[in-house]
Amino acid sequence: MRYTDRGENGGGMSAVRDNKEINDICERAIAAIAQGDKQALGVLYDQMARAVFSVAYGITGVYQDAEDVLQNTMIGIAAHACTYRQGSSPKAWILAIARNCAVDLVRRRQRESAVQEPLPQECLFDQSYLPRWEVIDMLRLLEPEERQIVVFHLYAGLRHREIAGMLQLSHANVQKKYQRALKKLRVYMKETGGGRS
Repeated sequence: MRYTDRGENGGGMSAVRDNKEINDICERAIAAIAQGDKQALGVLYDQMARAVFSVAYGITGVYQDAEDVLQNTMIGIAAHACTYRQGSSPKAWILAIARNCAVDLVRRRQRESAVQEPLPQECLFDQSYLPRWEVIDMLRLLEPEERQIVVFHLYAGLRHREIAGMLQLSHANVQKKYQRALKKLRVYMKETGGGRS
């Protein structure tokens, strides 16, 4: 499974759809998956692949590993859909699975001591997508927890309170780490002329 669907203009999800609509679609899809509807997994993939991939790439830093995490997340959703609590945030539940898959993969790679280098960006993306990936590369400057908070908030659209629950941190701590991370990124951008090489 190769994640290539970037939508029009390489941007995020359509501005027309709001977070509530996405959550409603995801909740219905999870319920259908729990009842054995395998096609609902495709609906969920269409809604969440970009956010899952962004979270995975933000944690792993390796394109191929992020693709593996995306696939493993979908498998995990299919296996555990019956454990989802109706009325909770489906987006947060899905991204928690993605985060766990990504962290597990990073730990496994560290244990194996096999260092994987990401492919050069010019092999992976055409120039219209490069600015977004420059931002993701800048995220490597952050501590792992700060990076997760920024990715969850900016790319996955989660609120700080949802992130706090996922990472088992206080709401205030998440806000503080988020502000600290943004400050680091601003300093870097100022020093490098806007993050451009």
